[in-house]
Amino acid sequence: MHRLSAKVSPSPEPGPITLQLPSARGDNGRSKMEQQSDTLDGESSVKDEDEDSEAGTRDCCTRCPLKAMRKVAWGVVLGGCVALSWAGATHSAKQTLAALHAPYFITWFCSVWNLLIFPIYYLGHLLGAEQKQWPSTCFRQCSSFLGEEGVTVRVLLKGAAPFSVLWSLSGYLYLLALHRISTSDASAVLCCSQAFIFLLSWIGLKDRFMGVRIVAAILSITGIVMMAYADGFHSDSITGVALGVGSASTSALYKVLFRKRVGDFRAGPASVLLSCVGLFSCVLHSWVCVLLYLTHVEYWPQSQAMPWKTLCIMASLLMAFNVLVNLGVALTYPCLISLGVLLSIPASTALDILMTSSVTQLSKVRIAAAGIIAAGYVMLLLPENWDENTLRWLGKLWHGGWREDSVIVDELTVDSAGASRIKPKTTGIVALS
Repeated sequence: MHRLSAKVSPSPEPGPITLQLPSARGDNGRSKMEQQSDTLDGESSVKDEDEDSEAGTRDCCTRCPLKAMRKVAWGVVLGGCVALSWAGATHSAKQTLAALHAPYFITWFCSVWNLLIFPIYYLGHLLGAEQKQWPSTCFRQCSSFLGEEGVTVRVLLKGAAPFSVLWSLSGYLYLLALHRISTSDASAVLCCSQAFIFLLSWIGLKDRFMGVRIVAAILSITGIVMMAYADGFHSDSITGVALGVGSASTSALYKVLFRKRVGDFRAGPASVLLSCVGLFSCVLHSWVCVLLYLTHVEYWPQSQAMPWKTLCIMASLLMAFNVLVNLGVALTYPCLISLGVLLSIPASTALDILMTSSVTQLSKVRIAAAGIIAAGYVMLLLPENWDENTLRWLGKLWHGGWREDSVIVDELTVDSAGASRIKPKTTGIVALS
């Protein structure tokens, strides 16, 4: 038998494709020692980059205190202006109600002044922005939360008309409460809106549950009850506090709906929404004033007898308050603006003492109630991770003091390859915003 032999010649086609893991430099077919050396070189370069980034962070941290101090300084000034403007507006409203018992007309008159808020925002944009925009472009950019269809009558009615109703209702209830209680009590009750904002956000927006804010809400409710029964069970203070609570809850609903519609608070959309509120108050709510006058619910005197001076002072101070609260966040921390709202309670009390000499209304029960409401208000300003950040900060002070790299704990973690490395854990800073 003949043996059959086959001669295998090299095929001109390329060999089978093999998948290879990419190395640190992307080269194939190198030895393990070269790959390990490349890996070590890559790790050393990563360490050098980390050191450079840490050095840049330290340089940035050396500059951050100046910016923080500037923001704090602006916050102190703006917070004081917020307290004084709200105390002055409340006192002017008290004087206006004594001369003109038409709370809805006063609310309508002050709401129309909100039309000037977006022009004020645009003036600040022209003074501070590097790239200037036309008013129409800026308005279209700030009103994007209303919808993608553009600014039309239907979009404005759907997006801003409910906010104008809540705005007018809150102001109307506040003036009714101010007719029965003092300005300091009304300011203290209005500070409880922060507790209502937390409860509505927890229910409607599914915010994180926090025990300290539940305690703050309980303190706010306790202060409201103490304020209501400060003069006994048969007095106007119960009705006045109930109307103040209604105003605070309506204001809280306005802010929660604004957050749900817009998202995070921004000065541009807030100014557009307030200007739309002023527009709808001027156009749609005028017939309510006429209806109340025709049904003899409210009475307007002749134009010569109208207290135009106190009306204009109240409207201008209220507009200044809205500008500082909504546009002041561009210059300082929001928590300092919120503290300015809290300081309106002692500012209103001092203004009452200076203007009317009503020291007899400062009872111990009222002072305790205002203090409890203020404590709950401050607790509601605490951030979400304030407890963890505080414990880390105290642990850092206890175990090693301040260190430049802000490392307090070295956690030993094992990776999938079995090699161990040290992973630093940075500390958090307690902030109110």
